[in-house]
Amino acid sequence: MKFGIVKFIPIIATLARTFLLSAKHDYKIKTFDKTKEKINTIEHLVVKLDKKVGECRNEIENLRQQILFSRYLNLILLVLILVLMLIMMFK
Repeated sequence: MKFGIVKFIPIIATLARTFLLSAKHDYKIKTFDKTKEKINTIEHLVVKLDKKVGECRNEIENLRQQILFSRYLNLILLVLILVLMLIMMFK
């Protein structure tokens, strides 16, 4: 029994069609898959947020130091005023 190439044409055509459809599908997936880009964007935003949080912490620490300084200065001034009032009362 002789097999000619003509009998294999439908099988070869089906395989070629399947291969082309698969290749087209793979190309679309690679083209429209933005996962890596989205992950990079999220990483960038996390880094920016971390930097902003660090800046806010530094600002809060500076404000805390200013408030403590103001409180101590007010206490010292209050004590001085009380001492001056006592001195004036007993004079």
